[in-house]
Amino acid sequence: MNSIVKISALLLGGACISSGAWAALPQECTNWQQNHAQWLWCDDFEADSSLEQNYYDVNRMGGHFGVSADAAYAGSHALKNGYQKGVESAGWLKFSFGKTPVSPKRYLDKKFDDVYWRFYVKTSANWSGPAMKLTRATVFSSSKWAQAAIGHVWEDGKLGLGLDPVSGVSGSTVITTGWNDFAHMKWLGEATNSVQIYAPENRDKWFCVEAHMKLNTPNKSDGVYELWINDQVQGTKSTLNFRGGYTDYGINTIMLEGWFNGGAKQNQERYFDNFVVSTAKIGCYNPTATTTSSPPAAPNLSVKPQ
Repeated sequence: MNSIVKISALLLGGACISSGAWAALPQECTNWQQNHAQWLWCDDFEADSSLEQNYYDVNRMGGHFGVSADAAYAGSHALKNGYQKGVESAGWLKFSFGKTPVSPKRYLDKKFDDVYWRFYVKTSANWSGPAMKLTRATVFSSSKWAQAAIGHVWEDGKLGLGLDPVSGVSGSTVITTGWNDFAHMKWLGEATNSVQIYAPENRDKWFCVEAHMKLNTPNKSDGVYELWINDQVQGTKSTLNFRGGYTDYGINTIMLEGWFNGGAKQNQERYFDNFVVSTAKIGCYNPTATTTSSPPAAPNLSVKPQ
């Protein structure tokens, strides 16, 4: 596929791209600070040695998680989850930003109540089944990893993705005491979508996934959690009360993860690339412009109360 055809394909609504017929694009993150004033972070995942420098709680799973040359959406490498048959974890990392009691790294004088993050994801050619966990954002409120709010993007019960927002606050007090303190979490209701990225027909295809988490105004129910796939709205939860009146910390960690409840059914891989964090809508990567593209999209939404 020549460069003109590649770029034309990319601009058709951010359509998913089969890596079997796709040469990787130029790196998106070159000069990102100058090109994108609202971006907080950009990573093309080109250097494995930079993971521990840029992130924390990096779980490499004995070499099954890390930067790999096996696939790339842009540049020549991507971040790989190597799933092993019968093993639940395929590795993870956490990105720290803003005021935080856990592994402070950048923007330490700021609190972020409204955050977008986007990445590309694809599965290996032999992929089978759902992948369970994918990404989440959270508000850490203590050094013991108590969580005031969480925005999960994970399985939808089928072969797609779902939003699953959580509050860990009662009134103005954080009542969770650590990571995944299920006994003290309040689940705010799922939103699922129709794009089945883990279906057999979507193996070995890159998808552009973007999430948006906006904390509620203190003591109001106006929080928002949204999902786009290939720049098409695929899930929205609004009127959310993530944090009650709690304001000590904002959103301060985003996790890219690989966890398969009960263990993976076979050896297989999933890849992340072009990871961006921003205070404004990001859109899918447009290599012909200095800003990313966000064409209008009609909603495709199914909401399940929980």
